[in-house]
Amino acid sequence: MRRLTIIVVVAVIAVSLAVGVYFALNNGGPYESYVYKPVSSAILGDITGVSNSTLSEIGVPNGVISPASISGSRLTLNGLPEILYIGGDYCPYCAVERWSLIMALSRFGQFSGLTYMLSSSTDVNPNSPTFSFSSANYTSKHIAFVGVEEFGRDPGTVTQPLTTQQQSLISQYDTCGSGSSGGIPFVDIANVYAVNCGAQSVLDISNKNWTEVASVLNTPGSNVAQLIDGAANALISAICNVTGQTTYPCNQPYATVALTNPGSVAHSTSDVFAAIPASRQTSAGLA
Repeated sequence: MRRLTIIVVVAVIAVSLAVGVYFALNNGGPYESYVYKPVSSAILGDITGVSNSTLSEIGVPNGVISPASISGSRLTLNGLPEILYIGGDYCPYCAVERWSLIMALSRFGQFSGLTYMLSSSTDVNPNSPTFSFSSANYTSKHIAFVGVEEFGRDPGTVTQPLTTQQQSLISQYDTCGSGSSGGIPFVDIANVYAVNCGAQSVLDISNKNWTEVASVLNTPGSNVAQLIDGAANALISAICNVTGQTTYPCNQPYATVALTNPGSVAHSTSDVFAAIPASRQTSAGLA
């Protein structure tokens, strides 16, 4: 009887451990508790403190796609050029793009209210360390930023429905030559440039945490720095072109890079472009 009890106890412990490991691996593991918590000053400092020399050395390398030129009535907010980002907390491609966006935008202003985020545990590149703009504020005398996390970590959940104007911009500009449209991430830079065929690079950071990514951003030889910093440089250059600034940061070499990227590696749209769940159609009254 005692032996049977021991066997049962051991079996229960084994099952409990197996279940614990399963949920750890599929729900962010030890980092799950950070989700929606404020970003530390150390992590934010690593992103915003990348040196001018590092950014200039990296430029826009192969593997990074620059924003595409678009045309239309200038997108503004409170008299400033508006940078509109539309993404979703679940999206692994948005996860990578946010690192570059925060780096680029922090050259022109200051964020507050950024929170930690992990991409979906059930999508490709699961639990990629990133951030959420859902509670963030941004102040700048040069540009306005609107960050919309349309979907939560559950891709079927609409957390910030698009406005009529935002839906119109998606419909007009979020298209690709391959016929794909309406995916995320989408970044509209004052209706002059757009990141509209997915993230700017193919980068898998799902096996890293925030510190591991942030700590190499100032290392030019790092592949992570090459792709995140390089995408930021392209965004900075596009913003400088829109604002017409001649002062810092627009007088730096990394802010004057060519945005055509004739030598860049072409991406497959499916590698960087998250298809939108049917819930967008429902929330927009289209289904």
